[in-house]
Amino acid sequence: MKVLVLTADANTLVYHRGDLIRAFARAGCQVVTSAAEDYPHVRAYVEAAGGRHEPIRMVRSRVNPAKDWITWLDMFRLFRKERPDALFAYTIKSVVYGCVVARLAGVPRVYALLPGLGFTFVKPETLKQAVVQWISKALHRFALRRADVIFMQNRDDARLFEELRLLPAGVPVHVTAGSGVNLEEYPHRPMENDAALAAGRARFVLVSRLLISKGVRIFAEAARRVLARFPQAEFHLVGPFDPNPNRVGEAEVAQWVAEGTLTHHGMVRDVAALLETMHVFCLPTWYREGVPHATLEALATGRPVITTDSVGARECVRGAGPDGWGENGCLVPVRDVDAVVRAMERLLEDPTLIPRMGRASRRLAAEVFDVNFVNDIILRAMGLPASSVGVQLSGCETLPDRLKPELQHQETTATQTPATTPCRVAAGA
Repeated sequence: MKVLVLTADANTLVYHRGDLIRAFARAGCQVVTSAAEDYPHVRAYVEAAGGRHEPIRMVRSRVNPAKDWITWLDMFRLFRKERPDALFAYTIKSVVYGCVVARLAGVPRVYALLPGLGFTFVKPETLKQAVVQWISKALHRFALRRADVIFMQNRDDARLFEELRLLPAGVPVHVTAGSGVNLEEYPHRPMENDAALAAGRARFVLVSRLLISKGVRIFAEAARRVLARFPQAEFHLVGPFDPNPNRVGEAEVAQWVAEGTLTHHGMVRDVAALLETMHVFCLPTWYREGVPHATLEALATGRPVITTDSVGARECVRGAGPDGWGENGCLVPVRDVDAVVRAMERLLEDPTLIPRMGRASRRLAAEVFDVNFVNDIILRAMGLPASSVGVQLSGCETLPDRLKPELQHQETTATQTPATTPCRVAAGA
């Protein structure tokens, strides 16, 4: 079986889907990947994982049917050349275009994964946003009717698509726990004997593309306020500048660095090594996430999480109460700098919480977000042999009637809260 993996961003083949590419190869598949870029490190990674990379022309930051004909043409030529047995498309643009073009090119099976809806499905604030959203809904509705199976990364997105009638009748819809995280590549680093914590030098880190909606400005302002009370605390910003109109500019980040508010590390390849030097992960996002991959990496490393009670992000704090605090961190309201400051200051006032919550984060990663669970759901839905990781079926009562799942889950998660449980949703069940 030949599987063609299509995405708009080549780097995600390494950082988000490398384990899935290897799983396809282990299942006996011939794997071809395609994206807008032909980065040498991506090509080398895909080849080492058992695949082959073929770039196409695609502008990943926008969907413009009037100008994207060259992308459609490249996709059609690629599909006709490679003759894959199955297309696995993820990211919005790859799904919207890939599903349709694959059918025109005669690809027998089409699998679509929507890892996060971003700005596309938030409440529009301008007429232009409303028009763009209407067009996007129409494109999704048209494209998803061409899919054999649909994957989504959290239940909120599945419910929204069901309410908007974007999920075609009779097409299975599977909800996974984000992209999952490789627990071996992101090993647990306990903090009980951490010298910096003992000296009061807790390090807070945000890892993300530098977008306003990812909470980068919120993080910087919270850092400025916290430093007034806790000058020994450190704040670290990790991630590249982005072409998105919602971006945070280089001059703004340079000003934060010059003021001593934070350290900017830019794009970091070895995120695992960096996370080992940090103590608390913070992502005050209101971007409509799938499940933020950087947060999963922080969970696996064993870092407490401060994030927002918003779509996708809330999956990463277990058992949060009315005050927002859960076993492994805190959920704060979106765009609320004061709430982020209070959460940071609580951990600084009682640093013994940090190692304890860090261990709870690792447990959550191991029990729910192990990449093997996620990939098993995908492989089984595609009719491929899954890994040897044991899973069992359970209920998931909080979903609408049409989205009643057969839950694929690890045996040790009997006490798991419904909001953080990976589901397999059978549409039309």
